[in-house]
Amino acid sequence: MQPGVDPSPQNQPQLSGQTQDINQQIQQTQGFFPQQQIIILNAKFAPEFNFRYLSYIIFGLGIATSFVLSSVSTDGDTGRLLNFLSEGICCLSIIGTFVFDAIFYKGKADWQSSTGQSSAGSITGMIFDILFAVLVVIFGYLWFIGN
Repeated sequence: MQPGVDPSPQNQPQLSGQTQDINQQIQQTQGFFPQQQIIILNAKFAPEFNFRYLSYIIFGLGIATSFVLSSVSTDGDTGRLLNFLSEGICCLSIIGTFVFDAIFYKGKADWQSSTGQSSAGSITGMIFDILFAVLVVIFGYLWFIGN
């Protein structure tokens, strides 16, 4: 031993150097292992109230009612009135079908955007539903003023 040097501090481990090494290792490993991501496979849109089913019901009831009213054969003003109601109910059921289907697509597009999925298909479907509904309204109006 050398004079003037205390042997006890030399035998103790140097913790300050080790903490720096551990911090460097932690920083290095954080770059290699990204944050954990949760991926949901096969996520499906399941709304509380499904407007698409409502559109199917409206379409089915409208067409069935239209068929029943058109098959009733009466003469005179009653027959023309039933025929007019039959055609009007058919037209309104088709408009309702497109409107409620567009509402369904709007909800689906919002859900897809919130989950990070592409909503292009839903927005396209919504636009076509609205366009078809407007076309049926125009043709229905032309039919109505023609009768």
